[in-house]
Amino acid sequence: MRPLHYPSEGFGMLVALGLLIAACGCAGEAALPRAAGSAAGADPPGSGTLTVAPDFLLQSVDGTSVRLSDSAGRVRLIDFWATWCAPCREEIPMLNELQATYGDRGFQILAIAEEDAEVVRSFLEANGVRYLNLLGSAEVAEAYGVLGLPAAYLLDGEGRVVESYFGPKPRRVLVQRIEALLAASAPAA
Repeated sequence: MRPLHYPSEGFGMLVALGLLIAACGCAGEAALPRAAGSAAGADPPGSGTLTVAPDFLLQSVDGTSVRLSDSAGRVRLIDFWATWCAPCREEIPMLNELQATYGDRGFQILAIAEEDAEVVRSFLEANGVRYLNLLGSAEVAEAYGVLGLPAAYLLDGEGRVVESYFGPKPRRVLVQRIEALLAASAPAA
């Protein structure tokens, strides 16, 4: 069997670029939520059925250490994003609104960008981002099975992944799920 021969080195670069664009969610298709699997424990990276959110310790853009488990009991949205990702940038107003609307009721966004701290800090200030942003690592992204951006994981108060989103997140579905999770975790009156 003969190896494949490409007409030029540029062809391989075009294929790689196409795969990168598709993985980024930059193709413009909205991501459908994927329900978490039912098995206990974390699933292998990339399986799409992560059931328990892996704990992490990351630095916020202001230098504070943040551990996921420190916010146990809250409904959380872990959002992997980047300053250069168009769909990620388009979601900022929605995420600001979700944090403002539900933050006092026990909801928290933990956005994770694997970029230079100053680049992220400048971007956040210029774009009015009002939710917690952390500086990510390849290890954390791998633990969550992140293969493209944006990627997000909605957690209940126990740290279980109830839905995962690959690509832009549907606002209506997020609102419904957040409200249901907050109602389920509210103490009985």
